[in-house]
Amino acid sequence: MFTGALGLSREAAADLAAQSGMTVKAGVTRLTTYLVVGDQDLTVLGGHSGSSKHRKAEEMQAAGHPIRIIGETMFKAVVGG
Repeated sequence: MFTGALGLSREAAADLAAQSGMTVKAGVTRLTTYLVVGDQDLTVLGGHSGSSKHRKAEEMQAAGHPIRIIGETMFKAVVGG
């Protein structure tokens, strides 16, 4: 799952994830294990400090779900891209 402005296209990021055995879905669910966060333009977030996907992932973390929120650089390191 990706949110924010990434340095690579969503398609390229999804391809990297798939090559590493990950499955990319459109939304954050209880099955989500990673949320990759790109740079955010805070003017488009309606006054929030993160996207709705980011906020949902943080809520899930707080509830004990083992979702990891990582930046694009860390994502590339994880998938070897």
